[in-house]
Amino acid sequence: MELIVAEKPRVAEKIANAIGDKVEKKAHNGISYYQTSYNGHEIVVAPAVGHVYTLVEKEKSRSYPVFDIEWVPSYEVSKEAAYTKGYVMLLQKLGMKADTFISACDYDIEGSTIAYNVFRYATTIRDGQRMKFSALTKADLFEAYEKRSDFDYNNAYAGETRHIIDWFYGINLSRALMSALRRAHKYRVLSIGRVQGPALSILSHLEREVRAFVPTPYWELTTNIKGIEFVHKKGRFLAEPEADVALAKTDNNGLVASVDKKEQQILPNPCFDLTSLQVEAYRLFKYTPSRTLEIAQNLYEASLITYPRTSSQKIPPTIKLAPIIAALSKNSSYTKLANKLIENNWYKPLQGKKDDPAHPAIHPTGMTGSINGPEKNLYDLIVRRFLSAFAPAAKRERVRVEVDAGGEVYAASGSRLVEKGWTEFYGKYYKTEDVQLPEFKETEKVSLSDKKKTKKETKPPKRFTQASIVSELEKRHLGTKSTRSVIIDTLFKRGYVESKSLEVTDFGLKVCEILQRYAPEILDENLTKKIEEEMEAIQEGKLEKEKVVKGSKEVLTQILDKWKSNEEKIGKDLVEALTSTLEKESLIGDCDKCTKQLRIIHMRAGKQFIGCYGYPNCKNAYPLPTGARVNPTGKKCDQCGKPTVNVKKGRTAYTMCIDPKCPSKASWYKRGEDAKNSKS
Repeated sequence: MELIVAEKPRVAEKIANAIGDKVEKKAHNGISYYQTSYNGHEIVVAPAVGHVYTLVEKEKSRSYPVFDIEWVPSYEVSKEAAYTKGYVMLLQKLGMKADTFISACDYDIEGSTIAYNVFRYATTIRDGQRMKFSALTKADLFEAYEKRSDFDYNNAYAGETRHIIDWFYGINLSRALMSALRRAHKYRVLSIGRVQGPALSILSHLEREVRAFVPTPYWELTTNIKGIEFVHKKGRFLAEPEADVALAKTDNNGLVASVDKKEQQILPNPCFDLTSLQVEAYRLFKYTPSRTLEIAQNLYEASLITYPRTSSQKIPPTIKLAPIIAALSKNSSYTKLANKLIENNWYKPLQGKKDDPAHPAIHPTGMTGSINGPEKNLYDLIVRRFLSAFAPAAKRERVRVEVDAGGEVYAASGSRLVEKGWTEFYGKYYKTEDVQLPEFKETEKVSLSDKKKTKKETKPPKRFTQASIVSELEKRHLGTKSTRSVIIDTLFKRGYVESKSLEVTDFGLKVCEILQRYAPEILDENLTKKIEEEMEAIQEGKLEKEKVVKGSKEVLTQILDKWKSNEEKIGKDLVEALTSTLEKESLIGDCDKCTKQLRIIHMRAGKQFIGCYGYPNCKNAYPLPTGARVNPTGKKCDQCGKPTVNVKKGRTAYTMCIDPKCPSKASWYKRGEDAKNSKS
């Protein structure tokens, strides 16, 4: 009997239906699996649900450093993983009967690690095979089964090494932080890791630049010519008197000094890799990187797109693209565009620079399915990016006009698309930059109006967004395509960063400062880069995992020995930072009943309310939703003038006035009454 293990239940069903003619759905303790046959071989396809085995300390402790760990079923460690128990039991039952093990988990180091652990701990089979596929279509899955290869041990070894090292760093460093905090009689969940540390350092460095930024005033001269704003060629005048002199010299009549026209060819973008998809989805839909990955995974499991966790912007010649375009032409949303490619015989896509030996760039499979909302948005974006990659370059005409007015030169630039090319295919997702200038001729006399001087200030550097920091981490070779978004989510959970533009909190800055003082290696990107390079060497069979694990133990032991000797000082610094941060985060604004400040007061079980610092003399209070994260906005309500707060609970986020009787909440109560009436 052949046992094929898939990474998810939905995928297991697709594999069984792709391979066997007659598929029988069975169940063991409520967990479904599939039995079929092919060429006389009995085949069973069973699912895992991600990592059903996890690393734990062999003997539980709260000390550090600790390196004595083992793999155990996830359900034995975490209540949240209780649902995995049935899957482990099923895999063990089938593993005892099977003669051959075939991994059909995702072809990357995570998928290989999942399969490797099932192979080792749930079966008695000593050798395995591997199905490699990038799309869950029947043809792709059948071909992967027919052309299966030996089990990808090097991928699995690299994956296991990553998990071990991440455990070493994550658990030991986090315990070190929390141990220092406990020394100062304070408790809060803190964490740091080998990628989390450098990520926090990058964000903190920029945050300090933003906070230290002192704006520099400058003056800009503008005038209106033929209804278009022209700006003085000098740009910024750093001295106001100099700007005044130039404005005074500017004549009311000018001469067109030059008209420079250039035609520029704009190539299409290649098909998406995961990072570029996350960046574009954030720009267009404001989906966070982790949300984009979640939606893309759903589309992949529905067989609508290829595997999303890819670093590639290339589609290899082995993939038959003409049938995909033909299939898309039957979808009314893409008929016109796909037919245009077919009619012109445009079947060669523009290939990007980035490559991934395991998977091609993300592209549609041509299969159809019923999707709505975010899934429909992301699918449309992926399809249009795919179709546009086959189309010809667009052409843009750029014009720059300079006008001399009494010796002072003013300039304006315009741009227009003269040939749509691929932008027609990308459609609404193409960010237009058209600025149409009226006709100007050299030596033409023109009139100037509305001459003015405007005072402006230089702006601080922009903070990262969730999408741009993921892109930055990729550029610096920190983390993996799958883990970067998780790292950012963790920084939010720990209270190190907040808001859409990633603002490092006072506490996050202090944690980074403490790490820099007592354990700078944790923030060093080069340490993490070295580990990533070692992972690649393991994948390529050039390095043994034992050597990498041993090296990480030695480095970490040195870091933690130094940390322990400073633990008391570190604890005091952390408590000071935590106290000031919580104080700042809790302040809502002025109390409307006295002269004191309103603040958020936290109680047990997630309960909270807004009370006054003047208590018990002032008993002014306002309710807050239980279990929600609440932050002051620093702004007052437009309707009643009381403070407003940002509220986030799960995926729901909104801004509200603190007063439940505020007119801005009238519609809330109406909805509540309507719901109550409909139930009755």
